[in-house]
Amino acid sequence: MKVGYLGPRGSFTYSAAANFFNENVLLPYDSLTALLEEQRKGALDYCVVPIENTIEGSVLPTLDLIFQTLPTIQAEIVLPIQQQLMVHPAHADSWQDTELICSHQQALAQSQVFLMNHFPTVDIEQIGSTAQGAQKVADNPDKRYAAIGSRDAAKQFGLTIVQENIQSISENETRFWVLGEQPVAGNLPHGKNKATVLFDLASDHPGALYQGLAIFAAEDINLTKIESRTQKTKLGEYFFIIDLETPAKEKLNKVLLQLKEQNFAVTLIGDYPTYLPAVRKS
Repeated sequence: MKVGYLGPRGSFTYSAAANFFNENVLLPYDSLTALLEEQRKGALDYCVVPIENTIEGSVLPTLDLIFQTLPTIQAEIVLPIQQQLMVHPAHADSWQDTELICSHQQALAQSQVFLMNHFPTVDIEQIGSTAQGAQKVADNPDKRYAAIGSRDAAKQFGLTIVQENIQSISENETRFWVLGEQPVAGNLPHGKNKATVLFDLASDHPGALYQGLAIFAAEDINLTKIESRTQKTKLGEYFFIIDLETPAKEKLNKVLLQLKEQNFAVTLIGDYPTYLPAVRKS
């Protein structure tokens, strides 16, 4: 088995993947694009991608790439996220003199209150993953760099955590999807089953969205999320991604058939178990 994740080792995606799969099957990738492309080509059995965070909402690049590649969601993992400020051990006593802070854009956004209070004028660099930020700090021991990321990242790259749990809210979690062609089960605590559909309006007219959503309502199906994303064709053209609590199989199939009969473009991309909370591995 080969399982890809947004790396390197020590990223939050690594923590989610390592809670679900055996660590010896995990392969890091530098970008979501490369990761999903390898999974699409069949070079990976599964890949693990971040999809939504409590503070910052949806991970939009993931949503857009999923719309383009249409993988199948086999599971959802919910990981508690605690952001740590870390520096090279040589600068642990002078971390307030940091000259550059680097991390993934989501981690930076989740920690923006701390950054504004402590480093209002320090340069910020967005980087591909939190672990890549930690690696940059480790690779430049002579420079006063800091990274924001997980305890796993600090341990992996030999950095010192100088400020703990700097995220803006304490109940910070990220959802991750496990994508692949075959069902896969985890040993984590099991939550509700969910399904996700991509949904496009039949035509642009008043009440078009309501017409589609009314079909779900008529079958008493609870939608847990609905979000619009541009189709990247022209202004005003969108698709919707809808998460719902999975009803009985026949009811879900009935709703999908009704949508198609009314000329809505709808694609089921997953009917899957959720696992929460995932416990971070040390």
